Amino acid sequence: MNATVQSKDNRPNFYIALDYRDDSGKRKRKWIPTDIPVKGNNKRRAEDKRKEILAEYENQKIDFSKDVLFTVFISQWLENLKGSIAISTYEVYKLVVDNQVIPFFEHKRLKVKDLTPLHIQEYISFKQKTVSANTIRKHLANISKCLESAVKQNIIAFNPVKRVELPKKTIFTGAKPYNKDQIEQLLNCSEGDPLEVVILLTVFYGLRRSDGYVKHKPKILKNFPYKHFMDNTPPMKEAQPTPSHQG
Repeated sequence: MNATVQSKDNRPNFYIALDYRDDSGKRKRKWIPTDIPVKGNNKRRAEDKRKEILAEYENQKIDFSKDVLFTVFISQWLENLKGSIAISTYEVYKLVVDNQVIPFFEHKRLKVKDLTPLHIQEYISFKQKTVSANTIRKHLANISKCLESAVKQNIIAFNPVKRVELPKKTIFTGAKPYNKDQIEQLLNCSEGDPLEVVILLTVFYGLRRSDGYVKHKPKILKNFPYKHFMDNTPPMKEAQPTPSHQG
């Protein structure tokens, strides 16, 4: 793969010409526009941009010469992002992508280049049946970041998420705490669960749901009637019980 700075058809800004070979070995050229003017002393800026674009494409494990499925692209985008964000942020993004976004789009077999605002709207409408507007907006933030990467790579001309009307935010008025009887029932239901100690600490210290349940989902849901304790938590592998030590 090679990249050069080019001017094109008397247009005002520089282009980066990216040369590569497809699966058959045939040479291909991809023209990537920049916002750097041809006029003026901008050769150094253009050269820096060339290096940046070349590095970006060489670091991508996806072969952009192919028609990439959106589900494949978003998974790889997330992996490429992993080293530049906090582990906790990556885990939250991965939960959204793996448990929400991919299951919805997988059967559609949509390529990145074929994704439209209508498909994004369909996702919003589907999720509105089960989750809050605020949760949907978080999902769309991940999808939008991924598609911005596709725009930069010139795979798509625009980000379809930016052409839909986002669901209105719901104003959080404060959580309704459990009463004494509900807490007692929660502790009784969690007895013997692998996360019994975590639940006990959560109740004692008043922790947020996300503080204790990033990794595992307790088994108590089938016995505990107040489901909002774990609302919107995706399915995950169950924790293995910790061996008890008797002194």
